[in-house]
Amino acid sequence: MTTLGIDTSTNFGTIGLISGSKLIGEFTFHAKESQSERLLPNLDLLLEETNTELSQLNKIAVSIGPGSFTGLRIGISTAKGLAHGLRIPVVGVPLTDCYYSRVSNYNGPVCTVIKDRRNLVYYAVFNNKGKKILTEDSISIENLRTTLKNKFGRGNLSKSVLMVGDGLAQNLDSLKEFENVTFAKGSKLNYPSGAQVGFIGEKMDDNLNQLTTIEPLYAQRPIAELNWATNNKGDSNG
Repeated sequence: MTTLGIDTSTNFGTIGLISGSKLIGEFTFHAKESQSERLLPNLDLLLEETNTELSQLNKIAVSIGPGSFTGLRIGISTAKGLAHGLRIPVVGVPLTDCYYSRVSNYNGPVCTVIKDRRNLVYYAVFNNKGKKILTEDSISIENLRTTLKNKFGRGNLSKSVLMVGDGLAQNLDSLKEFENVTFAKGSKLNYPSGAQVGFIGEKMDDNLNQLTTIEPLYAQRPIAELNWATNNKGDSNG
Protein backbone atom coordinates (compact mmCIF):
# COMPACT_ATOMS: atom_id res chain seq x y z
CA MET A 1 0.00 0.00 0.00
CA THR A 2 1.22 3.48 -0.90
CA THR A 3 -0.08 6.29 1.30
CA LEU A 4 0.27 10.02 0.78
CA GLY A 5 0.51 12.11 3.95
CA ILE A 6 -0.26 15.83 3.89
CA ASP A 7 0.18 18.49 6.57
CA THR A 8 -0.54 22.16 5.87
CA SER A 9 -1.37 23.22 9.43
CA THR A 10 1.65 25.49 9.93
CA ASN A 11 3.80 27.96 7.97
CA PHE A 12 5.51 24.92 6.48
CA GLY A 13 3.81 22.48 4.17
CA THR A 14 4.98 18.88 4.35
CA ILE A 15 4.04 15.89 2.22
CA GLY A 16 5.30 12.34 2.43
CA LEU A 17 4.96 9.06 0.57
CA ILE A 18 5.20 5.87 2.59
CA SER A 19 4.67 2.17 2.00
CA GLY A 20 4.34 -0.01 5.08
CA SER A 21 7.20 0.88 7.36
CA LYS A 22 9.22 2.29 4.47
CA LEU A 23 9.62 5.99 3.70
CA ILE A 24 9.56 6.57 -0.05
CA GLY A 25 10.07 10.33 0.04
CA GLU A 26 9.18 13.54 1.84
CA PHE A 27 9.19 17.23 0.94
CA THR A 28 8.87 20.19 3.29
CA PHE A 29 8.39 23.69 1.93
CA HIS A 30 7.88 27.15 3.36
CA ALA A 31 4.39 28.41 2.60
CA LYS A 32 3.50 31.17 5.04
CA GLU A 33 1.20 32.92 2.59
CA SER A 34 0.79 30.41 -0.22
CA GLN A 35 -0.12 26.86 0.84
CA SER A 36 -2.67 26.74 -1.99
CA GLU A 37 -0.06 27.73 -4.59
CA ARG A 38 2.71 25.44 -3.41
CA LEU A 39 1.01 22.22 -2.31
CA LEU A 40 0.16 20.64 -5.67
CA PRO A 41 3.41 21.66 -7.45
CA ASN A 42 5.40 20.11 -4.60
CA LEU A 43 3.26 16.98 -4.77
CA ASP A 44 4.00 16.72 -8.50
CA LEU A 45 7.71 17.11 -7.78
CA LEU A 46 7.64 14.49 -5.02
CA LEU A 47 5.90 11.99 -7.32
CA GLU A 48 8.43 12.72 -10.08
CA GLU A 49 11.44 12.38 -7.78
CA THR A 50 10.19 9.06 -6.34
CA ASN A 51 9.07 7.64 -9.71
CA THR A 52 5.54 7.27 -8.38
CA GLU A 53 2.37 7.66 -10.41
CA LEU A 54 -0.63 9.37 -8.88
CA SER A 55 -2.65 6.29 -9.81
CA GLN A 56 -0.42 4.18 -7.53
CA LEU A 57 -1.75 5.86 -4.38
CA ASN A 58 -3.96 3.62 -2.23
CA LYS A 59 -4.84 6.03 0.57
CA ILE A 60 -4.47 9.66 1.54
CA ALA A 61 -3.95 10.85 5.11
CA VAL A 62 -4.20 14.52 6.00
CA SER A 63 -3.52 16.45 9.17
CA ILE A 64 -6.71 17.92 10.64
CA GLY A 65 -4.82 20.17 13.07
CA PRO A 66 -5.05 22.05 15.27
CA GLY A 67 -3.23 24.78 13.41
CA SER A 68 -3.72 27.48 10.79
CA PHE A 69 -7.38 27.73 9.84
CA THR A 70 -6.62 28.58 6.22
CA GLY A 71 -3.85 26.00 5.92
CA LEU A 72 -6.03 23.22 7.30
CA ARG A 73 -8.85 23.97 4.87
CA ILE A 74 -6.41 23.92 1.94
CA GLY A 75 -4.85 20.60 2.97
CA ILE A 76 -8.14 18.89 3.69
CA SER A 77 -9.89 20.11 0.53
CA THR A 78 -6.90 19.03 -1.58
CA ALA A 79 -6.82 15.59 0.06
CA LYS A 80 -10.56 15.13 -0.44
CA GLY A 81 -10.36 16.21 -4.06
CA LEU A 82 -7.52 13.81 -4.83
CA ALA A 83 -9.19 10.94 -2.98
CA HIS A 84 -12.49 11.52 -4.77
CA GLY A 85 -10.81 11.62 -8.17
CA LEU A 86 -8.72 8.51 -7.49
CA ARG A 87 -11.57 6.70 -5.70
CA ILE A 88 -9.42 5.90 -2.70
CA PRO A 89 -10.04 6.46 1.02
CA VAL A 90 -8.96 9.61 2.85
CA VAL A 91 -8.49 9.80 6.61
CA GLY A 92 -7.83 12.64 9.03
CA VAL A 93 -5.01 12.56 11.57
CA PRO A 94 -4.76 14.95 14.54
CA LEU A 95 -1.44 16.79 14.54
CA THR A 96 -1.07 16.07 18.26
CA ASP A 97 -1.12 12.34 17.49
CA CYS A 98 1.71 12.82 14.99
CA TYR A 99 3.93 14.51 17.55
CA TYR A 100 3.10 11.93 20.22
CA SER A 101 3.74 8.96 17.93
CA ARG A 102 7.40 9.95 17.60
CA VAL A 103 8.01 9.65 21.33
CA SER A 104 5.56 6.86 22.16
CA ASN A 105 8.36 4.86 23.81
CA TYR A 106 8.66 7.51 26.53
CA ASN A 107 7.43 5.95 29.76
CA GLY A 108 5.67 9.01 31.10
CA PRO A 109 3.11 11.66 30.16
CA VAL A 110 3.65 13.63 26.96
CA CYS A 111 2.37 17.16 26.33
CA THR A 112 2.25 18.28 22.70
CA VAL A 113 2.74 22.04 22.25
CA ILE A 114 1.79 23.57 18.90
CA LYS A 115 2.12 27.18 17.78
CA ASP A 116 -0.99 29.31 17.83
CA ARG A 117 -1.56 33.05 17.47
CA ARG A 118 -2.15 35.76 20.06
CA ASN A 119 0.38 34.41 22.59
CA LEU A 120 -1.42 31.10 22.83
CA VAL A 121 -0.46 27.50 22.11
CA TYR A 122 -2.48 24.45 21.20
CA TYR A 123 -1.87 21.48 23.44
CA ALA A 124 -2.96 17.94 24.29
CA VAL A 125 -1.65 15.49 26.89
CA PHE A 126 -1.14 11.74 26.58
CA ASN A 127 -0.54 9.37 29.48
CA ASN A 128 2.20 6.73 29.54
CA LYS A 129 -0.13 4.25 27.82
CA GLY A 130 -0.81 6.54 24.87
CA LYS A 131 -4.30 7.60 25.90
CA LYS A 132 -5.16 11.24 25.28
CA ILE A 133 -6.14 12.42 28.76
CA LEU A 134 -6.37 16.14 27.98
CA THR A 135 -7.81 16.82 24.52
CA GLU A 136 -6.82 19.57 22.11
CA ASP A 137 -7.35 23.11 23.31
CA SER A 138 -5.92 26.61 22.82
CA ILE A 139 -4.39 28.02 25.98
CA SER A 140 -1.99 30.66 27.28
CA ILE A 141 1.41 29.58 28.55
CA GLU A 142 0.49 30.61 32.09
CA ASN A 143 -2.75 28.62 32.00
CA LEU A 144 -0.87 25.65 30.57
CA ARG A 145 1.50 25.84 33.52
CA THR A 146 -1.46 25.79 35.93
CA THR A 147 -3.16 22.95 34.07
CA LEU A 148 -0.07 20.72 34.15
CA LYS A 149 0.68 21.60 37.77
CA ASN A 150 -2.84 20.63 38.82
CA LYS A 151 -2.72 17.43 36.80
CA PHE A 152 0.89 16.39 37.44
CA GLY A 153 2.06 18.18 40.56
CA ARG A 154 5.49 17.37 41.93
CA GLY A 155 5.42 14.05 43.72
CA ASN A 156 2.61 12.65 41.58
CA LEU A 157 4.88 11.38 38.82
CA SER A 158 7.85 9.05 38.68
CA LYS A 159 8.86 10.67 35.39
CA SER A 160 8.59 14.28 34.24
CA VAL A 161 6.17 15.48 31.57
CA LEU A 162 7.83 15.39 28.16
CA MET A 163 7.00 18.36 25.94
CA VAL A 164 7.21 18.08 22.17
CA GLY A 165 6.09 20.19 19.23
CA ASP A 166 6.79 23.25 17.12
CA GLY A 167 5.51 25.51 19.90
CA LEU A 168 8.56 24.80 22.04
CA ALA A 169 11.10 27.01 20.29
CA GLN A 170 9.26 30.32 20.55
CA ASN A 171 8.10 29.67 24.13
CA LEU A 172 11.13 27.87 25.54
CA ASP A 173 12.12 30.57 28.02
CA SER A 174 8.65 30.51 29.59
CA LEU A 175 8.32 26.73 29.45
CA LYS A 176 11.66 26.30 31.24
CA GLU A 177 10.02 27.82 34.30
CA PHE A 178 7.54 24.94 34.52
CA GLU A 179 8.05 22.33 37.23
CA ASN A 180 8.72 18.68 36.46
CA VAL A 181 9.00 18.93 32.66
CA THR A 182 11.59 17.96 30.09
CA PHE A 183 11.83 18.83 26.40
CA ALA A 184 12.16 16.76 23.26
CA LYS A 185 15.27 17.81 21.37
CA GLY A 186 15.87 18.03 17.66
CA SER A 187 13.92 19.28 14.67
CA LYS A 188 12.85 15.77 13.72
CA LEU A 189 10.64 15.57 16.80
CA ASN A 190 9.49 19.17 17.02
CA TYR A 191 8.33 19.94 13.49
CA PRO A 192 5.48 18.55 11.38
CA SER A 193 6.04 15.62 9.04
CA GLY A 194 3.88 14.58 6.12
CA ALA A 195 5.48 11.15 6.30
CA GLN A 196 4.42 10.76 9.92
CA VAL A 197 0.85 11.68 8.96
CA GLY A 198 1.09 8.97 6.32
CA PHE A 199 2.46 6.35 8.72
CA ILE A 200 -0.42 6.92 11.14
CA GLY A 201 -3.03 7.09 8.38
CA GLU A 202 -1.82 3.88 6.78
CA LYS A 203 -2.46 1.99 10.03
CA MET A 204 -6.04 3.21 10.24
CA ASP A 205 -8.84 0.86 9.17
CA ASP A 206 -8.73 0.34 5.39
CA ASN A 207 -12.54 0.40 5.36
CA LEU A 208 -12.58 3.83 6.98
CA ASN A 209 -13.19 6.59 4.47
CA GLN A 210 -13.80 10.08 5.82
CA LEU A 211 -14.40 11.74 2.45
CA THR A 212 -17.74 13.20 3.54
CA THR A 213 -17.06 13.57 7.27
CA ILE A 214 -13.51 14.86 7.68
CA GLU A 215 -13.35 18.30 9.32
CA PRO A 216 -10.56 20.53 10.69
CA LEU A 217 -9.82 20.24 14.39
CA TYR A 218 -9.72 23.95 15.13
CA ALA A 219 -9.66 23.76 18.97
CA GLN A 220 -10.75 27.41 19.02
CA ARG A 221 -12.97 29.79 17.08
CA PRO A 222 -11.35 31.52 14.07
CA ILE A 223 -10.18 35.10 14.66
CA ALA A 224 -12.63 36.46 12.06
CA GLU A 225 -15.51 34.83 13.92
CA LEU A 226 -14.28 36.15 17.27
CA ASN A 227 -13.92 39.66 15.84
CA TRP A 228 -17.41 39.51 14.38
CA ALA A 229 -18.85 38.37 17.72
CA THR A 230 -17.03 41.20 19.54
CA ASN A 231 -18.13 43.86 17.05
CA ASN A 232 -21.73 42.68 17.16
CA LYS A 233 -21.95 42.13 20.90
CA GLY A 234 -25.21 43.44 22.21
CA ASP A 235 -26.81 43.66 18.75
CA SER A 236 -30.13 41.93 18.33
CA ASN A 237 -32.89 41.70 15.79
CA GLY A 238 -35.60 42.08 18.32
